[in-house]
Amino acid sequence: MDRWIAVDWGTSSFRAYLIENDVVSDTIETKDGMKFVKNNNFENTFINLIGKWLIKDKKIDVLASGMLGARQGWIEAPYKKAPCNLNNINYVSPILTDNRISLKIFSGISQNDPPDVMRGEETQIAGFLTDNNKFNGSICLPGTHSKWIKINKNSLEKIKTFMTGELFEIISNNSVLTHSVKSNNLDKTEVLNSANKIMNNPELFANSLFQLRADDLLNSKGAIIYRSRLSGYLLGMELIGSIEFWKNNDIVLIGNIDLIDFYENALIKKVSSIQKFTSEDMVLKGLQHFKDKLN
Repeated sequence: MDRWIAVDWGTSSFRAYLIENDVVSDTIETKDGMKFVKNNNFENTFINLIGKWLIKDKKIDVLASGMLGARQGWIEAPYKKAPCNLNNINYVSPILTDNRISLKIFSGISQNDPPDVMRGEETQIAGFLTDNNKFNGSICLPGTHSKWIKINKNSLEKIKTFMTGELFEIISNNSVLTHSVKSNNLDKTEVLNSANKIMNNPELFANSLFQLRADDLLNSKGAIIYRSRLSGYLLGMELIGSIEFWKNNDIVLIGNIDLIDFYENALIKKVSSIQKFTSEDMVLKGLQHFKDKLN
């Protein structure tokens, strides 16, 4: 039986998949992100997380990507420099005391001019390119740090990162808008209208943020409306900054399905085509692709 483990270990979360004969037979998903590992106790933390899959006196291959390969992670996996071909990704293997696992941590991608980096997203991109190696267009991975990537026939040409998700959290939790956006829901129409407003008048971004609070004080339309406006304003700013990647181009969106739907709604009439995929599916495809290239 061909049996191996795929791991996506990020800053805030941990995901692992047991693959048996090319089928996911079990999954582990926890909030044990890299930032929560105490005293650099990475190996013991990892073994505790996947221990139920390990068999005495049998070694299993583990292929991993994400922030465990960062400078502050388990062991630094040096960046591969863009432009680059993801068929030739690098990896490092930490020294382990547990002889039941063989671990390979794949490197991220760096760009010198302008400076940019990614860790983990390259695996998702490789997953998409596995079945689309003639693709010529742009890939967007929305999230805490949204990535826009230019692709030309299996080559990663250029990266541009926007701190959209992180700015949303900072503004939501640490500004005067905190009092107006306390909701867990979004209104899709309000997000789209707000994104278009900022795309048409980006110079009004900071003013629009304060208007959001003032409108709440004067008219009180509810937290869902104001949270949606904040989301839309930040999305609009990202799309203005990434216009070289998407305008009249073929676009691929990879991420949380609800989040990429907002991007699709904002871009649908401005691009040549849009395809959508989940992060989980592309991570698994990407790690399988890297594994195949090692054989």
